[in-house]
Amino acid sequence: MNPSVFILAILAFVVGTAELVIAGILDGISRDLQISLGSAGLLMTVYALVYALGAPVLISLTSHIERRKLLVTSLVVFAGANLLSAASGSFLLLMASRIIVASSCSIIVVLAITLAAAMVTEDQRGRAIGMIFSGIVASLVLGVPLGTLVGVQWGWRMTFFLLTAVTILIIPVVRSKLRQLPGAPAAPLRKKMGTTLDKESVFAHLASLLQMTGQFTIFTYISPFLAQTMDLDPVTISMVLLVYGVGGIFGAWLGGWSTDKLSAQKTFLTFLPLHAIAVLALPASTISLTSLLALMMLWCVFNMAPGPAIQKYLIEQTPSSASFQLGINTSAIQLGVAFGSFIGAGVMDHFSPQTNAYVGGVVILLAMLSGLASSRLRQSRMSGVAP
Repeated sequence: MNPSVFILAILAFVVGTAELVIAGILDGISRDLQISLGSAGLLMTVYALVYALGAPVLISLTSHIERRKLLVTSLVVFAGANLLSAASGSFLLLMASRIIVASSCSIIVVLAITLAAAMVTEDQRGRAIGMIFSGIVASLVLGVPLGTLVGVQWGWRMTFFLLTAVTILIIPVVRSKLRQLPGAPAAPLRKKMGTTLDKESVFAHLASLLQMTGQFTIFTYISPFLAQTMDLDPVTISMVLLVYGVGGIFGAWLGGWSTDKLSAQKTFLTFLPLHAIAVLALPASTISLTSLLALMMLWCVFNMAPGPAIQKYLIEQTPSSASFQLGINTSAIQLGVAFGSFIGAGVMDHFSPQTNAYVGGVVILLAMLSGLASSRLRQSRMSGVAP
């Protein structure tokens, strides 16, 4: 594997931490800025919406810029926005800084995937994309607890100072170690939408959106689910989530490896139903801590494995506009997170915690059907037979 891919995975780790760590320091922000926890939580909601809506637009507007130059510029903006977060004396200023962070992150993640895929041979592309996904999962397993610990010990502002410092250290490494990659010819957003969003791509993006919707219908509320169904204390829940995260890192690698060795289509069509089964089996696994830990690890393996496959599948679909396709897919993933959290909240208010798992599993099965529709459309096109 090209060593540059590991640098890009580290970037994914840093920006993933910047997105997710806010959940661990909400209490400190709420107290310091004298706002409610609900208001502080809007920092996550607005971040996700800006990320989702901004990714395809920003990638399209910057498509003509040389890729390494754009990545370095985005990292500079990212560092400055985190510094502004650390210095914010009001909620409005902090919100504005988080909007800038979300905008820069949407570009950085897409560029990391695009560059990783471009820097390796065709038979390594799935694993390279999987490496970026592993960096994002590692931010959940390591970055968020570390950032939360820093926030608890030295205040939430120090968490943002640390993110700024790490980014500043990374920028010269990116400039010296990553090779240049030319941008694509400039084209109107409407034209790009028309040439890239064919039925095959739309169903693939829909599969990502539905998978994340089903996933976050239950995962957003996994802590109260475990507390209510098994009476687990916060320390034990943290251990369970750590096991879950380790499974995710392996799942991202496994998905990339399977994509390279088998195919993108076979990989996501295999792991999407396995993901659904794992979620549907979650209530049954609560009979013991051992069965729960085993299921949690498998759950995250199957959750992460389809991602690299779907993204390589989209790159293969329209290589000339890969960045734009990945931007759309990133938006689909973020919207799935938002939709899943919203659906899960409604289910939690009216039904038992186990119901979230059943609803989430059914939605993931719909993701499998969407992926199957995309795969069949591609097979029909390649064989010259009308679907």
